[in-house]
Amino acid sequence: MIARLLQLLTSARGGLARIVGLRWARIGGFDLAVPAAIAVVIWYAAPQLGRDIAGVPFGAAWIVATAAIVAPPILASHRSGRGQHPLSALALTLAVGVVVSWVLYDILFWSQTNHLYDLEVYLDSASRWLAGGQPYMTAAVTTWPASAGADFFLYPPPLLPVFAALSRLPEGAVAAGWVVFLVACAYKSYRLLGLPRVWSVALLAFPPVAIGFESGNVASLTFLLFAASFRAGGSLVVDGLFKVQTGLPALWLIRERRGRAILAGGAVLGTLVLATLPLVGLDSWRAWWDGLGYRAASQAAVPAFYGYSYAAVLPGAAFALLAAALVGLALLFRGRSGLAAMGLASIFASPALWAHGFVFAVPALLMLENGALVWLLLGSGAFGTNMWLLFGGAWIALAAARRLPSGSLHPMAGTDGPWPRLAATHQARRSISPVVKVGSGGPID
Repeated sequence: MIARLLQLLTSARGGLARIVGLRWARIGGFDLAVPAAIAVVIWYAAPQLGRDIAGVPFGAAWIVATAAIVAPPILASHRSGRGQHPLSALALTLAVGVVVSWVLYDILFWSQTNHLYDLEVYLDSASRWLAGGQPYMTAAVTTWPASAGADFFLYPPPLLPVFAALSRLPEGAVAAGWVVFLVACAYKSYRLLGLPRVWSVALLAFPPVAIGFESGNVASLTFLLFAASFRAGGSLVVDGLFKVQTGLPALWLIRERRGRAILAGGAVLGTLVLATLPLVGLDSWRAWWDGLGYRAASQAAVPAFYGYSYAAVLPGAAFALLAAALVGLALLFRGRSGLAAMGLASIFASPALWAHGFVFAVPALLMLENGALVWLLLGSGAFGTNMWLLFGGAWIALAAARRLPSGSLHPMAGTDGPWPRLAATHQARRSISPVVKVGSGGPID
């Protein structure tokens, strides 16, 4: 009976892989997936099209900027006499158009006047603690804080001395240095996933990541620890120093029986706690825990505290049950898929979820075989609540049988997917044609 169920499950995953691989979406030599992806991205970007960017509508700026980047290589190809396959031009338009839409959206977001809010909360709270005040919430609130200085620290006490030290440095230098640090963390994260340099740079504009830069949030650092964990598993344990949900993926280490990584991460975490204990004291740990409770109690009166989290619309018990179910589902996967699945589970389990939290969907998304589908999701799921498309699409990628990235349109073309194995990467590079087309990579993992 069990063997029969496993056979059915394997068959279903293979069938799903064939569907999302989109090899069937072809008429002759023309791949319909690329123009379809362009249409879907435009559809989901529709609310942005009329927004003003320095007097130019978003839609017009999008068309002009994309054409300005895409046209030169196409014209150069025609002048050289080599010509240009129509699909190659469309594929280039899709990838470039998505990245341009990110950049334009980032410009709009950075045009706001309130920058680095989260960094200011870190610094002001730590400065208050350094002066003998309370960095954590001491009571529930009924309105959003009037300023970053009136907001409260949410991270455990060992991080207070770090930000207290930064609060004593020149403000401008700290702000610039912190943003550069976050950008470097994001870039290194992409490189650890196996993305080439050009796409690692392009994905710095990906709104969930760029919004984290704008707010000064530690999300890029926590994502770096997550991305590094496939080979340095202890970083998952250290990731729990920031938020409970960022520590959830550490369960993957138990699933993979990586005891040494657990011990190493635990040793680092324990050392940080003990080293800072004389500075922060035991009372700060109690205040931190109480502060989290006050923050949770405040969410009922100030729903904006939830952000994009489903905790805002689900009863508490239902939210906890679904979060636990997704963690359990993630633990059914092994290896790289299991780690990517735990990243997804951590997104849903966040009691307060902001745009930068969705970057944890990227590894699973990159496990999709079809490059056009990857860009469709990265483009259509880049704005506002559309980001839940990243979450849904990433679970589909995991549910399908793993296949090699197909065609040079895929950001991970030439590898065997996120956290690539070297030998498999060399084999994939030999099998992928420079023309944008669906390849024949077989199931992996």
